[in-house]
Amino acid sequence: MSHSIRPDRTTWRHYFGGFTMLALLIQLLTGIFLALYYEPSLKGAYKSVQYLTNQVTGGSLLRNLHRWIAFVIFLTVFIHTVRTTLRKDFLNPSKRVIWLTGVLVVVPVFMSLVTGLILPWEWKGYWFMEMVPNYFGVLPVVGPALKEFFLESFTLPRYEVLHILILPLIIFILLDYHFITGLRKRGIFRYMARHLIAGMPLWIGLVLLSLYVTIPSQDPDIIPMPLDGEYIPAPEWWPLLILLPFLYFEGLMVPLLSFVVPVAVWIVFALLPYLLARKTPEREEPLEVDGGGRTKMIGAVVVTLVFIVFFALVYLGTYNSPTLGCSSCHNLNNGFRMGVPPEDFKNRKKLPYLDDNEWMMGHWFYPQEIY
Repeated sequence: MSHSIRPDRTTWRHYFGGFTMLALLIQLLTGIFLALYYEPSLKGAYKSVQYLTNQVTGGSLLRNLHRWIAFVIFLTVFIHTVRTTLRKDFLNPSKRVIWLTGVLVVVPVFMSLVTGLILPWEWKGYWFMEMVPNYFGVLPVVGPALKEFFLESFTLPRYEVLHILILPLIIFILLDYHFITGLRKRGIFRYMARHLIAGMPLWIGLVLLSLYVTIPSQDPDIIPMPLDGEYIPAPEWWPLLILLPFLYFEGLMVPLLSFVVPVAVWIVFALLPYLLARKTPEREEPLEVDGGGRTKMIGAVVVTLVFIVFFALVYLGTYNSPTLGCSSCHNLNNGFRMGVPPEDFKNRKKLPYLDDNEWMMGHWFYPQEIY
């Protein structure tokens, strides 16, 4: 039996993995609450979100908590990944399933983020919906067919089922293989309680952010400024990372940087246990041995430095994204087609500018210049 998980210890080795698990559980609970008020129709979706945010007791807090947790999850997953990579868990035969399922779960979590951004169906969600088929459309050979598929298959009810049922089911099946099965015999509730307490500073921070850094949802009565959201971290940053090549590059560099490289890195990480497998029999004890205080300090410093570099690159690429300012222009006071996205959004002949990826990205980042 592998001893890769020790629920009787709460150390930085397992802190971020345990926090991520708790965050996903809270996402599930808050998502169930949000789904009770959500209306999956083109004309009613955003109105139902506004009602939840502005009139339901606790609605704004839970909606914004759901949003902020979505942002933090990818940070904790990154730290957890760096830590397990430095620990060389992929070399331990007994951890192959743990490693593989941990890498695989990133995909449905990312898909949950993208579908969650689309479901409110305000102009920001509409923009992401238009970029999903465009993203796959740049691929050679299969791109046009994939683009057509995503355009034709999109409906809000389908994306709601995908977001609240199918993807969570896949996520928790993978997590069960990842480490929940091992915890059942060792005290899963004790493990969760310890990580809940250990993560209290993060939970307090998330609640404060959810109370004071909120999504503007009072339009057209109260509208934000056009560039609101600049410098403010947001879950929109993560899909924007793979869309940035649309703004700065042309030709084959776009699918290479936005699709091929991220997918290749993901595949390599998933296959590391098999690409670098040691020819040693599986054994119960982990291959790595905890070092002394100096070794742990060096590990902590390395993880911290890698995280700082990673977040700095993310920030440089997305800090000027005005994620909260869409309703400044796209509100009901500004006339026809405002407030609710156009019903003929799937028709690229009537709306040809939606095929212009550079324009789409330019309008997102610089709406005061490109419109």
